[in-house]
Amino acid sequence: MIKALFLDIDGTLVSFETHRVGEPTRNALAEARRRGLLLFIATGRHRCDLNNLGDLAFDGYVTLNGQYCYDARGVIYRRSIDPNDIRTAVGLIEREPFPCLFIEEDRMYINCADDNFRAAQRLLNFGDPPVESPSRALRTDIFQLMPFIGPEREPWLMERLPRCRSTRWNPYFMDVVPEGGSKSVGIDAICRSFGIAPDETMAFGDGQNDIEMLRHAGIGVAMGNAAEEVQAAADYVTASVDEDGVGRALRHFGLI
Repeated sequence: MIKALFLDIDGTLVSFETHRVGEPTRNALAEARRRGLLLFIATGRHRCDLNNLGDLAFDGYVTLNGQYCYDARGVIYRRSIDPNDIRTAVGLIEREPFPCLFIEEDRMYINCADDNFRAAQRLLNFGDPPVESPSRALRTDIFQLMPFIGPEREPWLMERLPRCRSTRWNPYFMDVVPEGGSKSVGIDAICRSFGIAPDETMAFGDGQNDIEMLRHAGIGVAMGNAAEEVQAAADYVTASVDEDGVGRALRHFGLI
């Protein structure tokens, strides 16, 4: 029996066209909550960037691709990148500069901006973060890096960061998290806190960073706008984010 829903944000709950949650999806989630289902966010976003969910209520949050999880009671799980890999990344950026977003517990900053960074900011409807020296990362915990490099340079970077793994859902940038980190790890942390079994969960996603959680959840639902590899990892493929994909899936499985 499904007791909890874990929902990605961009391309799953929120349209890239409107930058908001559509009314049919809002109504579907409200009905799910009325029927006793717990609702959780599972996103690559920082908690400071959960700015497009309106007044929707959630029971907890898996953020930074599983590296920082919390609810109204406080932090449930947190895991930062090994300082040795951060030191290596900072050195690479200083020698061969490329934009990289450094994500701390309570803030984020970037070392410089380029056209890829600006395009991604427009796509996600984000404001610009402050610009700071990458050396700041040597003095703080970093939970996620977002290097703005293309897929062709990804192997070059990742082979130099042996304690990290990468995932990508956009050609402009990649997400770098600790080795072994993923949204599925965050889901497990939430489940332990709420007394839920993983097979009692349903997860919704559309990006490469959702593949593990779609396979890990009791039922994994890929959006109709997801790439083929994401759809292949899911138990069910629903309609797109702009066609009430979340609501249609919940009705298909008799949850609303």
